[in-house]
Formats: sequence, structure tokens, C-alpha cells
Amino acid sequence: MKASIEVQNKVIFRRFSGEVCMDDMIQSWKEIFTRYEDLASYKGIVTSFLEAEIQSGDNNLNIMVEYLKGYLDRIRGLKVAIVMDTPKVTNTIIMNQKMKNMHIRPFSTEAAALEWIES
Repeated sequence: MKASIEVQNKVIFRRFSGEVCMDDMIQSWKEIFTRYEDLASYKGIVTSFLEAEIQSGDNNLNIMVEYLKGYLDRIRGLKVAIVMDTPKVTNTIIMNQKMKNMHIRPFSTEAAALEWIES
């Protein structure tokens, strides 16, 4: 698994490649929370799984939701775009229902995700 994080025009881009498990995703969130203390000063986060194979099962979705709930004060109102082209995109929709304080949407391209974040 490889993960990269960079900022372009006040948008945080996080890209995964290879086999990715829930622990990898949580570790990446930890890195974001460490590196970017004031997330409110960013337009949003684009997370791409286009080059990744997600290993987590549906039962692990609650682990991510519970982890992020611990950071609600930092992510409230943040736009998070998830870019993927697999059936697991439904997890993004479910997560949006569980995390009402975040705006999470699935996309099939980074360009479409960026357009939504900047709107």
C-alpha cells in the first residue's frame, strides 16, 4: 500500500494505491489531523482509490465512523470527496448518512470531485 498527501489550491489530495485496509485509511486520517491543524482553512479533501484495491469489509465501516466521530470538532462541515470505481462506493453513501456533520460524496473522477469541492 502506498498513500500520498498533498495540497493544491487549498484542497487536500490523498491518493491510495495497492492493497488498502481500514488501518491504512485510519493512519492516513491521523496524518491529516497531525499535518493540517486548521482543516477549516481548506476547501475540502479529495481521496482517490482509483489505483487501490480496498480490503475492508462492510463491517469495518463502523470502525471508520467511530474514529472520525472523535474529530467532529475539526471536520464539521468539511467536504470530503471519495473517488473510486468499485461497488464499494456504496460505503461512501452509507458513511454520509452516519456522519451528518461532514459532507461526503462519491465520484468516479478527481476532476468531478474537485468541481464539487470548489462549488
